[in-house]
Formats: sequence, structure tokens, C-alpha cells
Amino acid sequence: MYLVGYYCYLLAAVMTVLIGLLYATRKQVMPYHLKALQTTWDNIDPNYQLLLRALLNGGGYFGISTGVSMLVLLLFPYSNYESWAGYAIGLIGLIGAIPLTWIVYTIKIKTEGNPPLWIMILIDILLIVGLIACLLS
Repeated sequence: MYLVGYYCYLLAAVMTVLIGLLYATRKQVMPYHLKALQTTWDNIDPNYQLLLRALLNGGGYFGISTGVSMLVLLLFPYSNYESWAGYAIGLIGLIGAIPLTWIVYTIKIKTEGNPPLWIMILIDILLIVGLIACLLS
């Protein structure tokens, strides 16, 4: 079960870092954000553009930080069979992933935007399976 947890956590952490990098480096919001807002980037007031970019980039850097934290715990204490690290990785990941999944779901059902909910669900599943694998190891 140790390897199941390891690979689930590894995939979840790498996906979290990649999503974070995507959001941290954007110069404007994602196309599904614009669809949710029912507008184009050029029609958004520059002050709001600045705010939206700051929120998007800030969320991205937080994703990078979360994913890197999970990777460090995975590659060092977890790889040394320190059981606490498996619980910490699951907790760190799920504290961010579950609320974000709910937010993405809400945007998907309440707006015309179509954010990639499946990615968040996959990350949630990987983290939950990883945590269960830690409990069973």
C-alpha cells in the first residue's frame, strides 16, 4: 500500500504544481473565466483586470507552494517510511483541493463558464486514495 500512496501523492502533487504554474504565469484570466463573466478581456476595466490577474496569479503561486510542499514531504520523510508524512501530505492537499473543487463546481453550474472540474476531482481522488493507503500501511 505504501507504493500506492506514493504514486497517488506524486501525481496529485505534480498536477497541483503544474496548475499552479499555469495560473501564476497568466497575463489574463482563463477563457472559461471570461465565459463565466460573459465578456471579453478588453471589455473589463483595467482596474478589474489588475485585480483578476492578481487573484489568478496569487492562487497559482499558492498552488505551486502547496504542490512543492507535498513533494518535499513525499521525497524525504515519506520515502523514509515516516508515517506522519503521509498524513501530512493528504491533509495539506485536501485542505486546498476540496474547497477548490467546490468553487470550480459552483462556477460550472451557476455560470456559462466551463472550468475543468474533472482535474480537481481527479486530484481529490488521488489524495483520498493516498491517505487511505497511508492508513492501511
